[in-house]
Amino acid sequence: MNLSEGERLILAMLCDIHKALNLKGAIDPDTLKPLILEAGSNGAARGVNGAAGNHHRDRTAVATEVSEILDMWSAIERGYKRLSVDEKRNVEAEAGPLGRGVRFSGFDAESEIDYRDVAHILIVEAGQFERFQGRNLDAHMPALAGYRRMLRLYGPMRSVKGDRQLDVRQIIALANAEKYAD
Repeated sequence: MNLSEGERLILAMLCDIHKALNLKGAIDPDTLKPLILEAGSNGAARGVNGAAGNHHRDRTAVATEVSEILDMWSAIERGYKRLSVDEKRNVEAEAGPLGRGVRFSGFDAESEIDYRDVAHILIVEAGQFERFQGRNLDAHMPALAGYRRMLRLYGPMRSVKGDRQLDVRQIIALANAEKYAD
């Protein structure tokens, strides 16, 4: 989708209104606004649509999904960090290799380049999700399908207030959702 300058301005103003009214929901105006404003530049268009423009995905949908995935992984990593040593062993025993040092691994640079590039924009350029600063965002294998399975499970776990502490059972369930197809 190509947005005109006027459409980008309107969307940026809607982000400002959304933020000023303190509305809560899946859309984070602080995350979307930089992407909307940069959408007219070559870098952001390439970043969201892929270097060769292979898949012309809806920029807002990709940005929203990446933001939700990063939000979910922030909650998972915070929850994992709070676990006791015994609980971490339990996660590893029940979730296998994905339960060892539970950590966001990024997106595949080959097949999920648009998602990886949006994550880079959100983390590095927009300064969101500081937890992921300095990480290599290339998972070296497709990860999006697993993240989508995790998001379906995470939705009911998500706190309306924003910082819900995930327990050991929830972390195990999410790790297993990442690796097992429906």
